[in-house]
Amino acid sequence: MNAILHKDDNGNNLITYVAKGYDIKQVQKEIGGVEISSESEGINFDYINAYDISDNSFSLNLEKARELKIKQIRESRDEMFIDFDKRYNIAFRDGVDLTSLNQEREVLKQAPQKAETYLDSCISFDEIKSLSISSLV
Repeated sequence: MNAILHKDDNGNNLITYVAKGYDIKQVQKEIGGVEISSESEGINFDYINAYDISDNSFSLNLEKARELKIKQIRESRDEMFIDFDKRYNIAFRDGVDLTSLNQEREVLKQAPQKAETYLDSCISFDEIKSLSISSLV
């Protein structure tokens, strides 16, 4: 794999693949960044923006990975709210007791805060990756 990990104009990390026959060093001079290869183990594409790029190296920034995980948790929670809102509206319309649904809503609302509390104690990327919305609700 001939690829370069670099920043786009908005400061987001990108991986640009360089076609066979092109001089990767020349492309790297033009766009900056770090050359990566198939031997570059551990690059997690779900957390591509958590990598710090400097000189000829890159490293995973756990604080950035934590922020990305919280964002993922919020997005998952928001998706769950779509189904929840449908069920809540039907129950409300039908006059069903809403006590358990109100409790479920609170659990969903609290998921990002629970995630932050857990992630504050994480000291490794594996711990961060292991957290899922299902473990919070």
